[in-house]
Formats: sequence, C-alpha cells, structure tokens
Amino acid sequence: MIDNGRFATILKWELQNLFRFPFPEVLIAVFIYMAFLPHEFGWSSSFAQELLSWPFITSQISFATAKSVTFFISSFYVPMGIFASILCTVSFAYEIENGLLKVHLSHPGSRTSIFSSKLLSCFLIVFTTYSTSLFSYIFLEIPENVPYVILSPDFVLLRILLLATSLSLFMVSLTVSFSLFSAKASVSLVGSFATIYLIQLLSTTANLKFLPPICFREQAMSLFDSRHPDLTNILTVPLISVFLVILSYLYFSRRLEIS
Repeated sequence: MIDNGRFATILKWELQNLFRFPFPEVLIAVFIYMAFLPHEFGWSSSFAQELLSWPFITSQISFATAKSVTFFISSFYVPMGIFASILCTVSFAYEIENGLLKVHLSHPGSRTSIFSSKLLSCFLIVFTTYSTSLFSYIFLEIPENVPYVILSPDFVLLRILLLATSLSLFMVSLTVSFSLFSAKASVSLVGSFATIYLIQLLSTTANLKFLPPICFREQAMSLFDSRHPDLTNILTVPLISVFLVILSYLYFSRRLEIS
C-alpha cells in the first residue's frame, strides 16, 4: 500500500536528485540542433479538386505532421535509450550499490512507495524531455502546422503525447529492470543500453515491426492514418513495458535484499 505523504516526499527528493544533472537541457539542445539538419521523407498525394474540403486538408496536415514525428521518433531512439539508462542507473543501481537505498528503507514507509516514486520520477523526466523535444521539432520543422496541432478537434496534441508516453515507458521499464536485477551501476548502464541497441538492430535488420523503433513508427501511423493497423505491432511494446514494471515491482518489494 502506498503512503501518500511518504510517496510525495521521496518523489520530490528523487526529482531534485536527478535534475542535478543537465541531461534534459543537453538533449533538448541536441534535438533542436538536429531539427535543422537536412532530411526528407517521402509523402505525396494526388486528388481531385472537388476533394479539397477543410476536413480533407486538415487530415493531410495531420498526416504530414505524423510523418515528421515518425522520423523524429525513429532517429532518436538510441539517444533516448542512453538518457534513460543513465537516469534509472542513478536512481536504482547506484543507490543499491552504494547503500543509499538502505537509508530510504530505514525510514517509515513501504517499499511500494519508494519504488513508485523512483519509477515515476524517472518516467516524468524522460517523458518531459521527449515530449518537449517532439514539440520543439514540430515547431522548428513545420511551424505552419503548430496552430493545427494545438487546436485540432482531432486531438493531434494528445496523440503526440501518447507516442511520447509509449516510448518513455518502454525505455524506463527496461532500464529499471536492468538496474534492479544487476544492482551494479556499471552493469546496469552498459547492459541496458546494449539491450536497447540490440533491439534496434533486430528491428531494423530483420524488419520486425513489433520491436522498437519500427513499432513506434507503426504506432504513429495508427494514430494519424485511417488504415487499419496491425495490433501486434502496436501493442507488443506497451505490454512488454507493463510486464517489466510489474516484474520490477515484485522483485523490489519482495525479493530485493540490501546489504
């Protein structure tokens, strides 16, 4: 059971501790810089003049915006993996290895509160960094689409946030699992990033659309395109993320021993 007071206290401390490092600022600066690099994605459409209605035009704008966001998600899968690996290693494995977690456990409060606050703090930082970078990219790459993205009755803004949530949850759940089961900062950092990179290699070389980062491209298309998506490609990673969170929680609350 979560102690709300203890949870809020630990969450505040964790956020302050993790934000001592300038990683969000560095990543946002890199993302903004990358937005100016030349790149292109193919998208064209032919249609009759009578089809130029406002709903049709806005749907095309939505699709073009999704294509840009899709490129961004695919391009920055590895940098986000590095970022999440560092954060979760500092929050979990480093504290276990150096005995700092034992101090947390010595105070009144449940392990559930401690785990939840640490997990949420890592997720919030990764999610905030990534979603901010997405909007920065959209604004710098296609500024004329910004009013539509914000005011769209099709909830384009919410759809973009869902993409950021999916990727952030996967990164955090995977790196937290490595941090807990390794209990060593070096193993956690290298192992989690290596796994993220190997998943990318499998996804791109073998064209496995249910694995990141291709699955995030599929998710983007399912949110912005009218075609019927393949649910396997869309739901596999969120289900894996939830499973890893539950597994990490059970291990932290019942099996983890602090020497």
